[in-house]
Amino acid sequence: MRRKLTLWAPFCLVLALLPSKTASVAVMSVDLGSEWMKVAIVKPGVPMEIALNKESRRKTPIAVCLKENERLFGDSALGVSVKNPKFVYRHLQSLLGKKHDNPQVAVYQKRFPEHHLVTDESRGTVLFSNSE
Repeated sequence: MRRKLTLWAPFCLVLALLPSKTASVAVMSVDLGSEWMKVAIVKPGVPMEIALNKESRRKTPIAVCLKENERLFGDSALGVSVKNPKFVYRHLQSLLGKKHDNPQVAVYQKRFPEHHLVTDESRGTVLFSNSE
């Protein structure tokens, strides 16, 4: 055992002393809350910055509008929710992976009575039923 260690030690030392090539890359992080979303970018040598959305805001609302053959996200979806709230889905994170009999589903249904929630027969989770 000691002989193996004495053979590996010089090899590891030489390997550690070899110049290494490091890559400097930018990293993106996503803060996905139940109501808002933020995206941050960290680049080497630059402080972290919060990315701006197309409306030049740092926070983007978590909202999805599914109306006819149109999909809208964020502020555009919230604009539709004023006149047609039944087509705009918000605060979806609280329902992810929940069974239909979960108390969170009842709270969601009470908060958003315009949405019709049904049970997915195969998984027992929540499905949104829409007339379109």
